[in-house]
Amino acid sequence: MSTDGGLSRRGFMLGAAGLAAGGAAPAAGLSIGSAARPMPAEREAAQLPNAPDFNFLRAGTGRFTAADRPWDGIDIKYIVIHDTEASYGDTLSFFHGASDGAGAATHYVIRSWDGRVTQMVPTNHIAFHTGNFWYNMHSIGIEHEGYLSHGHRWYTEAQYQSSAKLVRYLADRFNIPLDREHIIGHEEIPAEKAEGSAKQHYDPGPFWDWAYYFRLLDAPLYKERDSAPDGPDVIALMPRFADNYHTLTDCNNGCVDLPSQASNVVYLHTQPSDDSSLLSDPALHTAGLPGTSQTWDWSARAVVGQRFVVADRTESWTAVWFGGHKGWFHDPDHRIAAPAVGEVVTPRDGRDSIPVYGTAYPERSAFPAHIEPDDIVPLQYRIPAGQRYVAVAIYHSDDYQGSAAHPDDRVRVVGDRQLVEISYNHRRAFVDMDDIHYLT
Repeated sequence: MSTDGGLSRRGFMLGAAGLAAGGAAPAAGLSIGSAARPMPAEREAAQLPNAPDFNFLRAGTGRFTAADRPWDGIDIKYIVIHDTEASYGDTLSFFHGASDGAGAATHYVIRSWDGRVTQMVPTNHIAFHTGNFWYNMHSIGIEHEGYLSHGHRWYTEAQYQSSAKLVRYLADRFNIPLDREHIIGHEEIPAEKAEGSAKQHYDPGPFWDWAYYFRLLDAPLYKERDSAPDGPDVIALMPRFADNYHTLTDCNNGCVDLPSQASNVVYLHTQPSDDSSLLSDPALHTAGLPGTSQTWDWSARAVVGQRFVVADRTESWTAVWFGGHKGWFHDPDHRIAAPAVGEVVTPRDGRDSIPVYGTAYPERSAFPAHIEPDDIVPLQYRIPAGQRYVAVAIYHSDDYQGSAAHPDDRVRVVGDRQLVEISYNHRRAFVDMDDIHYLT
């Protein structure tokens, strides 16, 4: 289910401060404009085509911030797929209840057995659903009734169909590309700060069929490369879902192996051998202990459609740069590593390593004096010299805040700092444009 997005300052419902209309990027600094003009949720619901049973139930106070997206300059870049880890009814009740300022909700919730859709937050508002306020600012969240460990029991045909119709409608309305760079899982979103990395949720999890979902969206999972690479070798991970069975271990009440299920996961090893350890992650494991197959442990898992740069190859194994390491996966006949298109970044010459960030917030000097911002600080990861990662997009840093003295006056702040979103490990990350250069 969704988590709050660092809500100590943002977790109260506020009147929207309208900003300049239009899609052009504003100059660095404060951006203030015309009055807000939100779209009534009931009218928005009526525009959704072919919904089996569309309902509106407003999320409680403290579970979203009022805004006027995208007319206020806060563009919607992503649609984030979640699972509820609770029943449909309990999820609606939880999101509908008022919060003390650290609440969570998504824009939509979809029932398992029949695909019924309930909207809980109008799309112009910022729902607290990813555990990262920058991604909250720029995304729409969709919860799917289900449980990560038993995905096949809950992710039904009706739910997939209903969800795909909703995503196609939203992508068309907000000009969101239908690809794996913009239709993403909650599990792919990083924490804002290092101390939050281990708490970031891992949903919809390994049993969500991304390949089938994108067929329903009538969209490709990735852009194929039709010739040998001129530069870095970019691949998309494309295991065949029906043939890719994995067994998770649930250690919540004694460690029990769950039934093996078809999976979207590619496990990464430290060496080109099934007997070698799985990759570790400093957010999840101390002293370099290896990754595991436990339900919560995403340290060595890559997901269908993610793109990485090839670091090495043997006859039947392929290695990619992953979270600061070289991660190997079994790749007989190189069928899993599908040739893909992508721009690639690497640390600038002369840098031993560069920091990795979880957000694209502006530099402190971009904020007016009456607003105390969150500083953008590095996560617990670094990229060593020579490693290469696929660049997803370049963003001007931005934030949307009010002050304690005038909470109803919210402003979008845009910085001079540019950050590059990359496919880093199981999750996305950001690097500073000044720290990297592009490879062709």
